[in-house]
Amino acid sequence: MPFIRGSNEKALDLARRPRFPRDDWLQATKEMAQLLPMHVPLRKLDRDAPNAELLKPGELRPEWWLPLWPYLYRFYDADLRPVYIGISTCTETRISSHRKRSEWWPLAEYIAISVYPSEKAAAKAERAALRHEQPRFNKQGVRGPANISIHTRGPAEEAAALLFRQADPAFVAELAALLAQPERFPQPAPPPPARFAEETD
Repeated sequence: MPFIRGSNEKALDLARRPRFPRDDWLQATKEMAQLLPMHVPLRKLDRDAPNAELLKPGELRPEWWLPLWPYLYRFYDADLRPVYIGISTCTETRISSHRKRSEWWPLAEYIAISVYPSEKAAAKAERAALRHEQPRFNKQGVRGPANISIHTRGPAEEAAALLFRQADPAFVAELAALLAQPERFPQPAPPPPARFAEETD
């Protein structure tokens, strides 16, 4: 993951500060909220570290930060291939739970953390990350939903945007190729015009 300078660097500096004087706490919280999302650079994971040390300062919710700390975590193997992607607001608990129960944990060599301003924003980022990175051990969300509802009487651009966001990219490409061949899908022949029995040609 590229390290984003500027606001990301400032957010990391704030997140790593253990405490603020009481008068500065509110200002720091407001400032941090404006800097999110924050993307912590990819780093080597110490799988054998105690639970409390699995995450580093800057990844952990700061002591002075009281709101939720919705974050997206991404694990990679030794070749930097995506292993698993998830979201949570209970950082250390979720990671230690994976260590105890997840079959992929022995493969996890690197971790990347991104912190978002809301659970909704983290969930949206997770959907995008799953679709883009295709991690091996995620079972849901990787290929998008099986069914989506498209309004066919509204602007075509809105329908296209929904397809590109939700559908599997291979499906979208195949559908676009087929739609460019209308001759493959002839319209059904209409019945003859309705007439009264006594009408003749």
